[in-house]
Amino acid sequence: MREEYFINIAFTQAIKDYIASKNMPNSIKYNSFLVVVIRILVLIYGEADLLNPYYLNNELAFLTNLGKFGLSKSDIAVFKDELFNYYTFAVTNSKEALKQKNPYFKNVLKILTDMFLEKRKSLGLNYEEEEKFLELAYTSHTQDYYRISENYYKNDDPGFIEKYYYSKLNELEVTKDLGSTINMNLNLEALKYIGVNLSNITEMNNEQIAKAQEKAYNYFEVDESSPNRDELLQNSVNYFKTFGSKKITTGNGFVDILLLMSVIVTSFSVFAIIIFSL
Repeated sequence: MREEYFINIAFTQAIKDYIASKNMPNSIKYNSFLVVVIRILVLIYGEADLLNPYYLNNELAFLTNLGKFGLSKSDIAVFKDELFNYYTFAVTNSKEALKQKNPYFKNVLKILTDMFLEKRKSLGLNYEEEEKFLELAYTSHTQDYYRISENYYKNDDPGFIEKYYYSKLNELEVTKDLGSTINMNLNLEALKYIGVNLSNITEMNNEQIAKAQEKAYNYFEVDESSPNRDELLQNSVNYFKTFGSKKITTGNGFVDILLLMSVIVTSFSVFAIIIFSL
């Protein structure tokens, strides 16, 4: 007799694993990708809107709830298919001697990001909710070592979701509210370190925003006249979060290159240790 699934085998497994592990927050299962997908959905829609349709075996209600903040039916259908594709690829890949990156890992997270931003656009969200999403969504805010290693193990672009999130956020929030008389390539994460958040920005005029942006470059010791200043700024933010220093420099260009190479090698070594110790 063929087993019946709720929506598909991926959703069934994800929800079952979530229910089984939600009281064990430090467990590997609770921090596995399928369960994290459900945790993000719970953050966005609430547990009742996900589990009640599951318990009632009402697939239509479940999928309808995913669209309540404005996500289109076509995007919901893509999400359903991509989660199934992720699951089937993972099952097949687990049997192979040479493991491959899972091409659907990033796709699922991208649609989850769209869902979160639709809710933000519809209701507005506080800083804590944003931080919770970014911590779950395999960005540089993620703290769980298993999820960090899984991102590098399965994702062909580990930094994609963070870049995508801030790009869409700038598009949805900052550009809409502030006009186009200033360069809108704002690094919201860098601005946060000087005490400026999105709520502050929407209340500032263009001159105040420009000064805040300049202050962020200065804070992270980035040359504002550099043509690749935004890339340098993001690199400095990432380095600061990891090593507690705002800039990699010794005053000697050649030594700086060697130092940077040593940091990169050290970072890869740390991730290798994490991965092979699992």
